[in-house]
Amino acid sequence: MIREPNGGLVWLAACGSTNDEARARLGDPHVGAVATDAQTSGRGRRGRTWFSPPGCGLYLTWIVRGRVAPMHAGVLPLLAGVVTARLCESLGARPTLKWPNDLLLGGRKLAGILCESRVDAAGMDALVGIGLNLRAPPGGYPPEVPGIALETPLAAREVAFRLHAALDAALDALPSRDPFAGVLPDWRARGPAPGTAMRVGEVIGGFADLAPDGALLLDTPTGRLRVDAGEVEVVAALSG
Repeated sequence: MIREPNGGLVWLAACGSTNDEARARLGDPHVGAVATDAQTSGRGRRGRTWFSPPGCGLYLTWIVRGRVAPMHAGVLPLLAGVVTARLCESLGARPTLKWPNDLLLGGRKLAGILCESRVDAAGMDALVGIGLNLRAPPGGYPPEVPGIALETPLAAREVAFRLHAALDAALDALPSRDPFAGVLPDWRARGPAPGTAMRVGEVIGGFADLAPDGALLLDTPTGRLRVDAGEVEVVAALSG
């Protein structure tokens, strides 16, 4: 284990899951993030396994202690997506954001975000897990994993330090009364084009916008649909 100076980032040579490692360190205020380039039990949303081959990606969990009110918890995955996209842009890539938690490059997944939170009388603590593909594995991605990588020469530890610093700075810059107002314009600039067809469950609609609280808004044949959570799939263009 290596603790990076002046940043509260703990770098692990390998681990099961950075979210689990970060949860174990919630009581240590000097730890602001846990990262590695080798996970053996990485998790995605809805209990999925996150493909984490050693040496090919960055797996980082950012710890947010009491800095966001529970009613604003939904701002964290949006903020993490924007900050990760900015970092990728600084390295020459131009990803798009897919609500609520993915970064896509050429329609393939470049990064994913998993947020877990705990609320008690003292407020909310959150773990924001980010998996970012830095280099494609030697044999390529398996057919069931539509991945793509940055192909950056930077070491994962260097990317981790930059990402952690950028996340903290971006959170500090959000307006406390309405943090969504500080992130939604940047999210929209990197999000889908208006009218992009999306499926949620059995419903297909065109992307309209994000609501002021970060919910997804779709225009459907029966009216505007608000989506607060769920699996979203981009589909072929709407006809007519």
